[in-house]
Amino acid sequence: MVIGDKEDPDNFWSYLTADKGDWMWDQLKCPLGIDVVVEALATGTAILVTDESYNRKVDSRVCGAGWLVHCTKLSKTVLEGSFYYTGDGAGSYRGELLGLLAIHVFLSRLEDFYGFEGGHSAQIACDNLSGLFKSKEKRKKIPPGSKNADILRSLRRVHSTLKCQCSYVHVYGHQDRHKTWEQMSILERLNYRCDELAKQAVKRGIHLNHSASPMTRQLLPMESVAVSHGGQKISGECGSEIRYQIGKVQAREFYITKLGWYAAVFDNVDWAARDKVLSRKPDMFRMWVFKQSSGFISSGKNMKRWFGSEHSQCPNCGKDDEDSHHLMHCPDSGRFALFREEAQKLTVWLEMNHTDPILAKIISRYVMNRGSSRLADFSNVPPEYYKFVYEQQLIGWDNFMLGQITTSLRPLQHSHLLSSPSLLTVDDWLTNLINKLLHITHGQWIYRNISKHHATLGFIRKTERRNMLLEIDRLAQLTQEDVPEDSKFLLEIDFSSLRYADTCTQNYWVHAVKAAVVAGNMRRQSSLRSPPVPYGANDARPAGATALGKHSRHGSGDILDGSNKRRKPD
Repeated sequence: MVIGDKEDPDNFWSYLTADKGDWMWDQLKCPLGIDVVVEALATGTAILVTDESYNRKVDSRVCGAGWLVHCTKLSKTVLEGSFYYTGDGAGSYRGELLGLLAIHVFLSRLEDFYGFEGGHSAQIACDNLSGLFKSKEKRKKIPPGSKNADILRSLRRVHSTLKCQCSYVHVYGHQDRHKTWEQMSILERLNYRCDELAKQAVKRGIHLNHSASPMTRQLLPMESVAVSHGGQKISGECGSEIRYQIGKVQAREFYITKLGWYAAVFDNVDWAARDKVLSRKPDMFRMWVFKQSSGFISSGKNMKRWFGSEHSQCPNCGKDDEDSHHLMHCPDSGRFALFREEAQKLTVWLEMNHTDPILAKIISRYVMNRGSSRLADFSNVPPEYYKFVYEQQLIGWDNFMLGQITTSLRPLQHSHLLSSPSLLTVDDWLTNLINKLLHITHGQWIYRNISKHHATLGFIRKTERRNMLLEIDRLAQLTQEDVPEDSKFLLEIDFSSLRYADTCTQNYWVHAVKAAVVAGNMRRQSSLRSPPVPYGANDARPAGATALGKHSRHGSGDILDGSNKRRKPD
């Protein structure tokens, strides 16, 4: 890049904004001129301070930073700047790092334009210790899994060209809450001013509502490579985001081709909110959710189809060919009592956590009806809720209970939270709601599994015990003649006590009686046979000779003597 005329300060601002990241310099104010800033840097009297602001409740995708240059010689602030960032990675820490990056980039560009050769110094102050530590590191490599890796890579490139000897100072923030203005140090006052600038920047970002911020709004100065998806830059580790997007594409194809969903219905589900919940769950819980959603859960019908299981009935209501849909619709009284108890807890949670009153009423009624009535049939629903009602109805009750919520629910609850005293954000509220819906459904699955697989009271064990008792009753009808003499004691036991014996004792008796019956049958068959006749007993032959069949290889009439030598008969 060709450096402009150093005597023309306007050329410096053009030079500063010529590269990527020009959005950082939108609100620069330099009332005394750039020459004063250059002199402060050259004489070592420059203090550069930054602070961030982040209003997570209002908009979790916007953060801001404010920074300034103060000249200790003039005791004046000679430059101020502020900007906001919009993206999924927005946050307090990212705001601090962005402010520190702006300071370092500004120093580097100032050095390049005005030809600093070194020997100058500056003081950089911030109220975030971790951010200060990261910004002064001169690392050769940034791990790809690092959070805010894009900022750290830009800082690494800046440090490779920066000639200024920077000293980093930590200042305690928000000291205006504890001290008067006169009691605050110069750094604390400058930090307070940066906080004001950052708050103004966040307000601008929220007001302009850059929810669909263009990619140019997210590129950083001296950033050589950026990975984005759907117009949003991936600021940290790329692998998890890429896996999520690939999985979403595959899930969309599966839901449309295999489950018969419409593409518009799939696109209306807030998959990001559910993924945020499931990412904090154990692997086995996530696997259960995916199986239940796709219908590949280990239901009675599937177990019969896959492994030929004899127990395909519902362990609670006895319905044949139990499938995944039956899980939340079983009419068993115990299952329904558990469901009603959990649904009432959900209603209480909705009331206690600043839920929109109309939404709370709709959700509570929708859950309690167990899909027996349509959302569209609910009366007295205001027009602004029609979109939510229509889209959620298309998604379905069963999917709603698995955390598949329409995206139109978010803005309705967000508007209500903004007017409430709650500190909850809409992301937190949605996370808790999806958590509770999943736990209601999972509670039904746990109840069903305990009912079926309990060691003593489970459906399978009860079925086996019932079959065992039927087998005992059948074997008890045997007579003494059906078993051998040494096994008749097996039929002389107290059958009333055997019916209440443990399973191991019953199994032992049944197998013993069956073995005795088989042994008795074998003995009777053996006694009915005639004694075998010794081979060749009626043949006249010399002692020590062996009679051979007519097909002997030695020929008809040949005899073998004791030495196995062939000779002619006498």
